[in-house]
Amino acid sequence: MQPTLLIDGNNVLVRAVEATRRVAMNSPTGIDTSALVVFIKTISRYIREEKPNRVMVCWDSGPGWRNQVYPAYKANRPQAPDEYRSVTRRLVRQFLSLARVPTAYLPSFEADDLIAMYWHHAHEPVVILSSDKDLLQMVGPNPNGQPCTQIRISSADTPTDRWDEQKVIERHGCTPAQLPLVMSLTGDTSDNIPGVRKIGPKFALKHLAAAGWDLDRVEHPGIAEARDKGEIAVYRQLVDLRDPPYTLIPTGISPFMPVTPGPDAAWRDLWKLLSELQMRDIERRLLAGELW
Repeated sequence: MQPTLLIDGNNVLVRAVEATRRVAMNSPTGIDTSALVVFIKTISRYIREEKPNRVMVCWDSGPGWRNQVYPAYKANRPQAPDEYRSVTRRLVRQFLSLARVPTAYLPSFEADDLIAMYWHHAHEPVVILSSDKDLLQMVGPNPNGQPCTQIRISSADTPTDRWDEQKVIERHGCTPAQLPLVMSLTGDTSDNIPGVRKIGPKFALKHLAAAGWDLDRVEHPGIAEARDKGEIAVYRQLVDLRDPPYTLIPTGISPFMPVTPGPDAAWRDLWKLLSELQMRDIERRLLAGELW
């Protein structure tokens, strides 16, 4: 059965911006299209490889419900680069719209939340495209018994880095379903989630395994104190995508049918954008049927 491909748009775009920071490709009007080209080539590579039945590119909406639960959430992050916030982000969304690649955006929610929403309700295999380790908790069967793997983005000349349940167990020492509990103890410095003081992954695994993965039975003083204060419960809300503190019901995702060369207005509008930006390689791939 062909899978649903869920793409973390923010993750792919940030990587594209960082990868092209010293390599500029400009349109005749001086617009830097480097990150846009890398973004398109990245998602097109994995669409070609996975041959999905459905595709959804999910986007963050900015500060949302997590900041209400924990105001310091992501407070340590620097402001996004200008090219990510403005021109490149607008061009990426414009391209996706004209190319008829479905996107999802919901105020107060992150791309992770939307990916988790579709994962929970999928009735066909799921492939997640993102380098975000938080999404590894959804690898394995979803609530409907459908298999899920995660592809962590790699360079064009390297093999696909695919994570299944066994790989998560081997690399992280626990099942994907157990990851949220581990993460609630160890925290996440990138998201400014402190976790329990002086508790690292190995230490957390040791105490959780000894307690049969029942947090209430963990006897370590520091963990017990944080648990009794309710701190761990707060951190768990922030990181747990498998059992989140909200309910989202997705609209259906139509089968993936991107715009192809033809006489219709959709193709003319897409071709006009690519021509104005002089994205010759993308034009060539579209015309040859090699992009998707």
